[in-house]
Amino acid sequence: MHEKLGINIVIRTEKMNGKSVFIVNNEEVGVADFGDTLEDAIENFKKSLALYLEVYPEKKDLFIKEETQTPLMVSRILI
Repeated sequence: MHEKLGINIVIRTEKMNGKSVFIVNNEEVGVADFGDTLEDAIENFKKSLALYLEVYPEKKDLFIKEETQTPLMVSRILI
């Protein structure tokens, strides 16, 4: 059975040196990174998280999701 990591992230934009950048972070482990585009920010975050988990492999247990789990369905309703 293959393990996948599931992690909650917060994405926001911020001004750096006069331009907008995307910032991606996870508060559970305190890892964050940024990029000029959302895709770059997410890729940079993944690299930073991988490095973090190399140093603190015991933290990986926080994010392991079994492949056989049923995905969570999220929907929005208007009241």
